[in-house]
Amino acid sequence: VFGTIGALLVGLFAALLLNKSFRGQGILRGLYLFPYVAPVIAVAFAWLILFDPFSGSANALLVQMGVTSEAINFFGERPLALIMVTVFEIWRYFPLSFLFILARMQSIDVDMYEAADMDGASPFQKFWYLSVPQLLGILSVLFLLRFIWTFNKFDDIFLLTGGNAGTRTLTVNVYEQAFAVSNIGAGAAVAVVIFCCLLAFSFLFFRFMSREEGL
Repeated sequence: VFGTIGALLVGLFAALLLNKSFRGQGILRGLYLFPYVAPVIAVAFAWLILFDPFSGSANALLVQMGVTSEAINFFGERPLALIMVTVFEIWRYFPLSFLFILARMQSIDVDMYEAADMDGASPFQKFWYLSVPQLLGILSVLFLLRFIWTFNKFDDIFLLTGGNAGTRTLTVNVYEQAFAVSNIGAGAAVAVVIFCCLLAFSFLFFRFMSREEGL
């Protein structure tokens, strides 16, 4: 839940920053897309090296600044490991939300904003009363897709923590049951549970959205 909502919020913020034309906009867009297009094994190991408790730059900086007196095992302690995995998910997958939200923003009629300027609306009022209602459709679709993809996420978690320190999700459990201990039946049962959970979530989500839209 936090990974999905965080990716949407960061993507929305990034889209707001790039919704105006300025020099270097294309380069900045490319930098925004880097976490999403980079190979997952490369970025995962980069994070592991950066936050390594013995030789990581993050720990060295925290110790030098006096924030902590000893190194922190970011990916090996509860609940810090789960928080770090969630932050990694947000950082890696916000570019997808950013692309869709920016495309929808650029298709909104500018006449509404000009009329709001004439009425003396503040930037926040224009965003809340004009932009947000226009973005609800794409935000709801992104929330559904991002939640399903995050719920099924395996490679990021396995590369970062191996499922240890409170990050043993259902998908990691499927791998461990089916391949680590060769219990194919248990792994298949967990996979069915995952499918039923996502099916129930999708049903409730579409039920809620159809009610909101009056369908």
